[in-house]
Amino acid sequence: MDVPNQRKLNTVVIPTLGGVGIFIGVNISTLIFLPDIKLTELRFLYAAIIMMFFIGLKDDLLVISARKKFLVQVAASFLLVVMGGFQITHAYGLFGINELPTWFGIPLTALIFLFLINAINLIDGIDGLAAGIGVLVCSVTGLWFYGVGALGYAIISTAVAASLLAFMRFNLFSDKNKIFMGDTGSLILGVILGVIAITFNELNASVAQPFHFNHAPLMVIGLLIVPVTDTIRVFAIRIYHKKSPFSPDTNHIHHLLIKAGLPHLAASCLLFGYTIFFTMLALTLPLYVDITTGFVLLLASSFLAVAAIHFKSKQIEAAKSEEAQSIKIIRLLPVEAKVGDRRSNLRRKNS
Repeated sequence: MDVPNQRKLNTVVIPTLGGVGIFIGVNISTLIFLPDIKLTELRFLYAAIIMMFFIGLKDDLLVISARKKFLVQVAASFLLVVMGGFQITHAYGLFGINELPTWFGIPLTALIFLFLINAINLIDGIDGLAAGIGVLVCSVTGLWFYGVGALGYAIISTAVAASLLAFMRFNLFSDKNKIFMGDTGSLILGVILGVIAITFNELNASVAQPFHFNHAPLMVIGLLIVPVTDTIRVFAIRIYHKKSPFSPDTNHIHHLLIKAGLPHLAASCLLFGYTIFFTMLALTLPLYVDITTGFVLLLASSFLAVAAIHFKSKQIEAAKSEEAQSIKIIRLLPVEAKVGDRRSNLRRKNS
């Protein structure tokens, strides 16, 4: 159960086992519809999903230390990279690099998995946000996988998107039967989105037009711009204040939007639009600049946009605080006036 506190945005106790439904939906769908093709790496994907499922479920039910959870994430990441073969080898000229050597690609890919697993977990702070981002990513990549003939990954993407949509029905649009995905759902989603992103990056290098993207890393960053920007930003803030990068706070982008007065649905929809805008920007930048410049501009633009949101949120908070203070003073004035009247009456009697 998710119990309300000063950091969380819910005001009532809400079940956090939506991830169990997502886990069941994804697995049943893929087992039924996955074609009879040999995708050895998918065995390791399912192994990693199961690892995330159990560690997330234990955390949702009993709460475990961040250290234990992180160790399981490390194990799952290296399982996917070393045994599953999910490894980044193509950089498309980013920072002047085209092909990544194995000795560098393995640890880099493992770090990317760890980053994405935690990034998805961190943005799961308001209704529908993590699930909605997952639906967007899986819908776009699912169509692309289908177009290039990678039917197995197209089915996985579709299964994830459909399971998340079913979850959002109760997370976003239900008051009586509301449920959160919890760590079970966010950790599973992080692993799957990591696999989808890396597979897209690698398959893209060998496909022909019109499905080939000359700057595939930019497309990945555009689709995942919200978790990428938010995680880098909050980690930097926490480290600057000499705190653990994993210590919870209310500095996330979605917290800023809620503080600015937006309801959960509006904040989530705004960030969905944010994702679509930056995905389109990622598609447009390669027409004018090289991939390295585009990479820097994409991230810089996102950080500037978040800085603007932060500044506006602070302004709105300050205005609300001033208004609340004014109302408090106005409410106190009649009381003070009455006290003054009583004192003057007493003086008259004594005189």
